Amino acid sequence: SLDAFEVLEALLAQADVLTENYRGGTMEKLGYGWDTLHERYPRLIYAATSGFGHTGPYKTRAAYDMVVQGMGGIMSLTGHPGSEPTRVGSSVGDITAGLFTATAVNGALYDREQTGNGIKLDVAMLDCQVAILENAIARYFATGEIPGPIGARHPSITPFAAYRAADGYVIIAVTSDDLFGVVADILGRPEMAVDPRFTTNDLRTQHHEAVKTELEIGLVTNTVEHWLAKLDAARVPCGPLNNVEQVLNEPQVAARNMVVEAPSGTGRQIKMAGNPIKTSAYEDPKTRGKTPELDGDRVEILKELGL
Repeated sequence: SLDAFEVLEALLAQADVLTENYRGGTMEKLGYGWDTLHERYPRLIYAATSGFGHTGPYKTRAAYDMVVQGMGGIMSLTGHPGSEPTRVGSSVGDITAGLFTATAVNGALYDREQTGNGIKLDVAMLDCQVAILENAIARYFATGEIPGPIGARHPSITPFAAYRAADGYVIIAVTSDDLFGVVADILGRPEMAVDPRFTTNDLRTQHHEAVKTELEIGLVTNTVEHWLAKLDAARVPCGPLNNVEQVLNEPQVAARNMVVEAPSGTGRQIKMAGNPIKTSAYEDPKTRGKTPELDGDRVEILKELGL
């Protein structure tokens, strides 16, 4: 059988990009670090995605999604005041690192068109978590106060949260005083717009609990569907609080082909999330090709490589 390094060498000779997900220093031990590969394949783009990157005191540590969610601060912002530490519902530690790496690779390919040279990309999962803390960092530096979990609401815009209706929750996102008046009218509570606690966004945010109470007095009198129709007709940004089953049954999700299927190795059709990037260059079919088994394309790849 072929030696794995022999196959790797054949791949490297044709590759535009090498991606790896080892701890810092592992590829160097294998003889395939950036310096070695760049000397041999100067046009190769080397994309390294690891827990902590290739520099710094933690560069040789292992990491998983949960580790960087905790270390990166996002868990400290997730949940409700006084709640136990809460992991974000999806693996944002893994997903964001992949997205940032893909973005970086695209940039590196364009850079190579200009310079003719490949570059090294060093993406750390922890760095990506810091990058998505967004306004929490700004709030900390502006006030010196450590942000904590605040539930579903926005830290500086009100109303901008999920509010209880008769049969579920309505998400309402109001970004202007005029729009708040529109919501008050829709709920049949115009007095809210002139309540001295609610006349500006800053005041509403200071009194966010009172805003929630007053909004829900109106909202609980009817259904989510009723209020969404009213709010949407008035061009108020709004939506339902869906569970996974409800998401998968949303007509907009179906229209965007965001649930697709493909045959597994056993022949069973497997449903999965579709591609969120829609492009004029790709048909985006509802049914995809067969899901490959582990090492299932080995023969075809080796044939292409002449091995």
